[in-house]
Amino acid sequence: MQKHQDSQHFTYRPHPFLARSFLICKKEHNGEVTPVGDYTVLDEREEFHLTERKVINLVMRLNGETDLVPLGEQTRSRLLFHVKPRPEHDPRTEIVFYTQTGHGVSKENAILTMEGLNA
Repeated sequence: MQKHQDSQHFTYRPHPFLARSFLICKKEHNGEVTPVGDYTVLDEREEFHLTERKVINLVMRLNGETDLVPLGEQTRSRLLFHVKPRPEHDPRTEIVFYTQTGHGVSKENAILTMEGLNA
């Protein structure tokens, strides 16, 4: 796996209050873990292990990894995304993920909300 030298250290954990949601956390230099975002699945049909694999790939990418696990064969779909415009002084970035199976229109799959992400 390849890493970017200036990578930050992110991790994830299941959200303690929301089902089908994960906290995205930043590991501080002193070892503390601080939540900086969340990933919430909107597609109730998506299996938990697949959602977790997507979150792992996302965290790997946030950490500068480029060799991610391809999921297209497993999902039989493409994952698209849209970064929502944000007000100038709002530190949160929202990214909406969509799945496209090749049949009909794409469907909302998940929402990622992060603070301090320059998307």
